[in-house]
Amino acid sequence: MNEALKEIINRIKQELHDRPDGVIVGEINNGFKGDMMTDNPVVYKYFEFLKETNGASFGDIDFYDYDRILKYQFRVLSIPGGEDKWFCIGQILYEPMVLNKTDSKVYRFYQGFESSISGTCFGYFDDFLKDYVFGKKYADIIPNAEDDEWYQLLKKIKLA
Repeated sequence: MNEALKEIINRIKQELHDRPDGVIVGEINNGFKGDMMTDNPVVYKYFEFLKETNGASFGDIDFYDYDRILKYQFRVLSIPGGEDKWFCIGQILYEPMVLNKTDSKVYRFYQGFESSISGTCFGYFDDFLKDYVFGKKYADIIPNAEDDEWYQLLKKIKLA
């Protein structure tokens, strides 16, 4: 994870801490300090994120923490390629958010719909964080983002 993203996370963590309604808007846990075991470099990229925030809620985008992440891998079983191709890292509006283990990109799959065959690609993990989680493109994937408190926070601190 690049330094600019680490700075954004720390800036937002402070903003949420200073707000009385911060926990409603989003939640950033303290980073995971233990050993993280994986031999897949793509999954390790996500584990680097967990060192900064061990699970987080950014509006309607939720990232799983290290202690629970393996429990959520059942969500990739219905996606073509299953666990060999995908690693579930969280959810967007309760739909699985996964990393492709071969192309290193973030995707969202809609459960029970034909679009689950291909999913929606949001680019590489760091770009997804910068553009969609902490940027203007949040409004592209979250309905009624103008009324969303997370998006309002991003606008307030001039990220969106």
